[in-house]
Amino acid sequence: RGRLGLAMRLGCRLGGARPARLLCARRLSTSGLPSPLPPLPPSQPTAAAGAESALAPAAPGLLGLPSIYLELSKAKLSGLVVMTTGAGHLLAQLPLDPLLLGATLSGTFLCAASANTLNQVIEIPRDARMARTAKRPLPSGRISPAHALAFATTTGGAGVGTLLALTNPTTAALGAATIGLYAGVYTPLKPVTHYNTWVGAVVGAVPPLMGWTAAGGELLSPEAALLSGALFLWQIPHFLALAWMYRADYAAGGYEMLPRRDPTGERTAAVCLEYSCYLTALPFAVWASGLTGCMFAVESLAFNGVMLAAAAQFVLAPPNARVQQAQYARRLFFASLGYLPLFFGCLLLHQQSNRHAATEDEEVAAPEAARARLREAGRQYCLHEQLEAPSLCPKGAADEVAAVAHEVAAGAAAGLAGSRQTQPPS
Repeated sequence: RGRLGLAMRLGCRLGGARPARLLCARRLSTSGLPSPLPPLPPSQPTAAAGAESALAPAAPGLLGLPSIYLELSKAKLSGLVVMTTGAGHLLAQLPLDPLLLGATLSGTFLCAASANTLNQVIEIPRDARMARTAKRPLPSGRISPAHALAFATTTGGAGVGTLLALTNPTTAALGAATIGLYAGVYTPLKPVTHYNTWVGAVVGAVPPLMGWTAAGGELLSPEAALLSGALFLWQIPHFLALAWMYRADYAAGGYEMLPRRDPTGERTAAVCLEYSCYLTALPFAVWASGLTGCMFAVESLAFNGVMLAAAAQFVLAPPNARVQQAQYARRLFFASLGYLPLFFGCLLLHQQSNRHAATEDEEVAAPEAARARLREAGRQYCLHEQLEAPSLCPKGAADEVAAVAHEVAAGAAAGLAGSRQTQPPS
């Protein structure tokens, strides 16, 4: 019996299958002999340990860091920011300096990356409660908060430093202000008040100003007001449509967005339509100020019409019709994504020549010549060119309206001046 027990214990130690080992243990325990199970070898983990190791996030390797950094930077959003910066830079019509343009765009991207990363560091607990953001690098544990904070500090310092060294102090100050306002004002306001959307729109209106000032444009100028105003107005319907689509997610995260306090969706849709109307009127105000030709206002009716139609559908959807409202909000959101490239493209195409284009510098004349070729190509599709009917050309009609308006304004000014001259001195 002693030899049998010894053989069974030896078989337990040599056996690889867990059920056989448990059977040996039961037999040994009934025989009165001690039956402690030896520890499992490292190559055979338990099922529970395997589940825990599968759930635990692995530390990012060197090859995985670039993709994590892009996620922290919100690369798509930062790319849109860089696009508006480039439009502001080109609007200045200075000789195109590749080094200056590259420094402006790269510095702006680094500042945007820093601001977005700081935003995610602050919002880790809230992002973890939202299905849309739970898989981001910080809530999912793919990167530590200290690592992300170091990345934000590095990109912020590099961005502001690049702008300061290669552009000018004004642009660098705007870059630093973008980081501070986004991370220090907008982000803390998100769980406090739904007006955070308007505060965020102010921050989003800064990047095109950075492109404008980096190219030598004045911060206080009609062009600067146009650039920032367009971005501010555009962001309201864009982000409110997004907030309506993910209103349950924002509520789970504890964010005070307008749709959270608007169960029927009527107020959210009305605000989207209101700011879409402002966007539609903006090109006509730009044309009236002399910054662009009339065709900018005419062509803007196409992409502004798409925005207006989507916003109107959102308004006309029956209250509490969740499926239709979500469908129309999504349609408005995607319409807004295509809006900015069309807006800035037409703006640059129809911009009136300023002081820089009047010079004889060949580098300055090149962009103007390219615009002239595009305009000439566009005239081939104009109605009066195809039908030989000048009265049908929108440009001709707009020029007539402008001429009449100038005559009326000149007559009113002359009459006012004459009335002042005839008045006796007091």
